[in-house]
Amino acid sequence: MKKFILLAFFFFALNTAFAQTDNGWQAWQKTSCYSKIEFRLKYDGKNGEQHHWKVQFKNNYNNLISFNYTVTDKIQQYTLTTHRKTLNAGKQSEEIDLFTGLEDIYILVDKVSMTPYPENFIECE
Repeated sequence: MKKFILLAFFFFALNTAFAQTDNGWQAWQKTSCYSKIEFRLKYDGKNGEQHHWKVQFKNNYNNLISFNYTVTDKIQQYTLTTHRKTLNAGKQSEEIDLFTGLEDIYILVDKVSMTPYPENFIECE
C-alpha cells in the first residue's frame, strides 16, 4: 500500500511539473537560486532536426535587474547558448525563441545584477 501511495504521489508530481497552462506554456517556475526571477517554457515542435522552444522570464524584484541565462542539457554537459537579459521591475520578457538539437532543455540563471550592466552581482539566495 505504501508503494502504491508513493507511486501515485510521484505520478501526480510529474504531471504537475509538466502541466501546461495557457496556450501550451508550462507553469511559471522559480529559478534555483533567485526566488524573484521566474521562467516558463513552451515546446513549439520540431523543425527538421531542431526542437523549437520558447522561454519567458518574469522579474518579481522591485527594481530593474539584468542576468545571464544559459540553456543546457539535462546533465549540464553541453551549454547550448548563454545570453544576458535586462528586465524592468515587475515585468515579464517577450517570448524568446530557442532552437536546439535536444528535446530536453534546462534553464540556468546567474550573474544577477540590480543594474543593466554585468557588475555588482548579487549572491544566490
